[in-house]
Amino acid sequence: MKNLIIPIEIKHRELQGAIVLSYIALKRGWTVYLGQKSQIFPFIKFFSKSIWFLKSIVPGELSNLLKIKSFDHKITTLDVEGLILSNGKFGAIKRYSLATIKEADIIFFWGDKSHYEPVAKVFPSIKHKSIISGSPIIDGWHYEKLNFLNQTKSTDNFKKTILISVNFARADPNFKFARKVYEKFYSGFYNYKKNELDSYNNLIEAEYKLKEVSFLHFKDIIPKISKKFSECRIIVRPHPEENLDFWKKYLSTYKNVIIENQKSTSSQLLISDIFIHFNSTMSIQSCYFDKITLMFNPIKETSLNDAISPITQDVSIICKDVKELFKNIANPDHKIMKTKKKKIKNYIRYLDNNNNLLSSELIINQIDKINIKTNNSKNRLNSIYSIISYTNFNLKFFILFCLGSLSIIIPFLRKRFERFRWRYVLGKKKWDKTSKKYLFDYFFSLIKDKEFQNKLVIKKHFGGFFILKLDK
Repeated sequence: MKNLIIPIEIKHRELQGAIVLSYIALKRGWTVYLGQKSQIFPFIKFFSKSIWFLKSIVPGELSNLLKIKSFDHKITTLDVEGLILSNGKFGAIKRYSLATIKEADIIFFWGDKSHYEPVAKVFPSIKHKSIISGSPIIDGWHYEKLNFLNQTKSTDNFKKTILISVNFARADPNFKFARKVYEKFYSGFYNYKKNELDSYNNLIEAEYKLKEVSFLHFKDIIPKISKKFSECRIIVRPHPEENLDFWKKYLSTYKNVIIENQKSTSSQLLISDIFIHFNSTMSIQSCYFDKITLMFNPIKETSLNDAISPITQDVSIICKDVKELFKNIANPDHKIMKTKKKKIKNYIRYLDNNNNLLSSELIINQIDKINIKTNNSKNRLNSIYSIISYTNFNLKFFILFCLGSLSIIIPFLRKRFERFRWRYVLGKKKWDKTSKKYLFDYFFSLIKDKEFQNKLVIKKHFGGFFILKLDK
């Protein structure tokens, strides 16, 4: 029995791609285990020997990687956040380390210049286990586009639809400090030398400051866009970890504005004519869908602009003030966007006339080649020991949460336990309750394969993750 385990961190970001990858794997005879990281990781030692497809191998995850390998599992990974890295060497060492690279059997990449080249430059040892595959997330874009083209188009009274991404979770004062603590821990900050630490701390501070300043700019510009282009429908999409209630209240009086982040990014982009963002990964996706892609950036400070990704700028028309933005909304330059579209091949591999395989197919082809001995390897996911272990795991994190809360008043606890104070709140933003029906519906709305639909079996484990098989 071939087992593929796909732990997810953020549902709205990763589930669609995981479903496409699962679809290909299931058709090749694999059993797939799919769920949130915190649902799957407590059972590492109870899975029979399996291939793990991890969303990242950041330095802070080394202990989990070592545990996975200690039970003779194999590790593959594609960094779900690796499409747009932080600039310079820091972008690589924030997402990888020599130790985590050593534990991985295959490391997949979105594309060449976006991710592989910057990482291989810092970690040459990664080259012999690297494959530029593209991402299952891009496959999800492909399927959504096919479904959209086959739909009957609805009509309304709006002249255009403008989609605006507000990706400013880092600017939220309620969670900014906690995010920094988490980010520094998982980036392996505590392993850096002092001179490196000072440099990277400065970059982190610049990235956070950048979000704070751009948040104020978007807070100001969205009402102006609504008034200036009252004949247009404006969809504002907050990041899944952002304060949705703030935007709903702040923009409640603007009748042509919709606040929505539950629908997929693809479905929103496909119905839109123009996409407005600031340094957003969605700019690549917008360009992929041939949409007018505008980056609104009136920031003048060089130190802040140095922290912006050159990739998001390369695929976008840059608007440095309100006048330029309004001009590009009213009279978009499609010729410039055609030249932008050609550039995305530098950053992502995807199905087209030159690549005849989905990224998920290429990934499963490579995973199929991994030699993993499953003799005498038993699945003990429902044993009494797994139940006890799962209970202990949750008890442990409850204790850590309590210690994190106590760190408010006991200073010496802060360095080790402070981040656990925020685990529950941030975790709820990443993965809400998910049922078997939801997963079935998601599969069938995305992938139109009736034979597959009739054979798909989904079971939910008591830990919360799902077990997917095809009936023979």
